[in-house]
Amino acid sequence: MLEAPYHAAGDQAAGLRRLFGERPPRVIAFVSGREACGRTTLLVQTAAALAQAGHGVVIIDENPAPNNVFSAFGMTARHDLMDLVQGRRSAQQIMQPAAPLVRAVAASRLAAELLDPDAVSVAYLDAGLRQLQQGAAFVLIDCAARRGGQVSPLALTARHIAVVVAAQGSAITHAYALIKRLARERGREDFQVVVTRARSGEEAQAIFDTLRRTAREHLGVRLDYLGGSRVPVTDHLAEALQNRLPLGAGDVDAGGFLPFEVRREPCRSLSGPAPTRLESVL
Repeated sequence: MLEAPYHAAGDQAAGLRRLFGERPPRVIAFVSGREACGRTTLLVQTAAALAQAGHGVVIIDENPAPNNVFSAFGMTARHDLMDLVQGRRSAQQIMQPAAPLVRAVAASRLAAELLDPDAVSVAYLDAGLRQLQQGAAFVLIDCAARRGGQVSPLALTARHIAVVVAAQGSAITHAYALIKRLARERGREDFQVVVTRARSGEEAQAIFDTLRRTAREHLGVRLDYLGGSRVPVTDHLAEALQNRLPLGAGDVDAGGFLPFEVRREPCRSLSGPAPTRLESVL
């Protein structure tokens, strides 16, 4: 069960980072408007490449087996992040070593059950996440895709949101709808984009350019290109995550995560269907 000393440890760690200039972990939520886009494979390969470069990585896996991060590493999840929120397990107990410098945390129950966290749940999560990220340079969240573009409260705390979109008309439309929802209901103003299953680098770039132009004109948000991966997904984003993600001013005190939202309130209104031009590049 989490108690006050964990909060003190988190405050002390933040103070040490400020004193010695250590960067907090970069937290990236990998989201997609639908499944079958190669998101999990891309995330696992990116985690492995980051670890090979000497970076500690924590993967938080919101997806149930099969075909999730744990399955990709040949593992079975023993506990869930929800067990930490309910005070049944400690942060150390729910983490499992997946590979050298890579630790995995199951969170499928949390993503399915904790849709509107109260103040007590938020306190447990905040304290637990401060422990989970210790020794990590990156925290990668493999977000479960849901109908209607719903994203878990945990994913919303990620400083960076990487939208993974397959090079298909319906996938592009779903990705745009997800970006629109996050901008309208959560006030998100910038996103990273990864294009998978493209036939060429030129096709991936063209899809991103169309998404960026449409999002800027209709939503007023910024999209940055992290990269593309052709069929099959064999590439990774290690270089992009190391060199293209900005560090926000509040990251040091927050320990890499944004504050949890206890209440849900719309931030602005964006209406209208997804522009038809999204499919013009295919």
